[in-house]
Amino acid sequence: TATLGLDDRPTLPQILSFPSSNGNINLPQRIGNKYKSFGVLLLNDENGARVGAFETANSRNPEAINFDIFRDWLQGSGAQPVTWRTLVMALQKIGLSEVA
Repeated sequence: TATLGLDDRPTLPQILSFPSSNGNINLPQRIGNKYKSFGVLLLNDENGARVGAFETANSRNPEAINFDIFRDWLQGSGAQPVTWRTLVMALQKIGLSEVA
């Protein structure tokens, strides 16, 4: 398996099956109900409007909301640069440093 460099650009398949010491982790599932704080960080969504729109669109399903947050971010919307380093910092800030 290839090592993920912190300055590499993540892909959605890698995010859905993130390699960790505990096996592969589905990050949208693992972030779960922390999606508000995570989305605000990753999307630079200070007033929470975009996260709120994802909440409504996904009937408040945390995994689906996180998926949309990742999808938007991977398309270049939000915190830059779109790298593993940016993602790891956001995960650490919401208390998921065991994943990062």
